[in-house]
Amino acid sequence: MGSNKALLPHPDNPRLTFVEHLVSMLTPLCAETILVVHDAASAANYALPGVLTVTDKAPDQGPLMGLYSGLSAIHMQRALVIAVDMPFILPALVTFLLSQPRSDSLLVPLVNNIPQVLLALYPRTILPLIEQLLQQGRHDPRSLLEVAPVQYIPEDHLRALDPDLRSFININTPQDLV
Repeated sequence: MGSNKALLPHPDNPRLTFVEHLVSMLTPLCAETILVVHDAASAANYALPGVLTVTDKAPDQGPLMGLYSGLSAIHMQRALVIAVDMPFILPALVTFLLSQPRSDSLLVPLVNNIPQVLLALYPRTILPLIEQLLQQGRHDPRSLLEVAPVQYIPEDHLRALDPDLRSFININTPQDLV
């Protein structure tokens, strides 16, 4: 996209950036809110009240390292992971996901039969599995689906909360904002 998507103005409220919008929604719903960034230089862009900003434990290892770094930093047993470029997430969907029974399985929504790994619940117990994948040179959170226990949330359950599934829209190009 050519710019830091976290700092783009939110389409529904241009006074807030993507990350500010997510934080304002998540902090009342979550016991802790953590923002994972690539490095200390990136961290300098964020001063968000009530948010712990952590950097990747190793540079240039992709989103799986970001997941590892975030899960390593939490105090809770599991984390709701949301990509910063998903600005239309509905609070009702977040509440639904957080209300699911605790488990050592990943809790992953399915949209069009595609696992939505960037809007999912991850237990801390998978940290050793992530370490193994990183040592194998894997960088994609989807690789966890091959080695970790997973519970999928069917699309009809998601549509009951978000009929148009807007929560799962990823902004990757300027055209996606229109």
